[in-house]
Amino acid sequence: ANDKGNEIMYDKQGQRLLEMRGITKIFPGVRALNDVDLELNRGEILAIIGENGAGKSTLVKILGGIYYPNTGKIILDGKEVVVDSVQTATNMRIAFVHQ
Repeated sequence: ANDKGNEIMYDKQGQRLLEMRGITKIFPGVRALNDVDLELNRGEILAIIGENGAGKSTLVKILGGIYYPNTGKIILDGKEVVVDSVQTATNMRIAFVHQ
């Protein structure tokens, strides 16, 4: 049996899936993220690592619709999107797993 969905996935492998450009997040008294860029291509697996307080969770929560960035944009499959809620992220098939 041939799975058409998997064929499409392999055809697009290596193409840009996600871009986060110029993401800044400021909480009262704290600049958690400052002009962060991130790129992810189809077929890649990404791990975000860093020291405590580096902004890893904040970046993921922005992508997941929990927080909204002060500046920056998110591009998914070549289209700029607004991820303004967890439901919106879910509808876009965005999910993440913590350690």
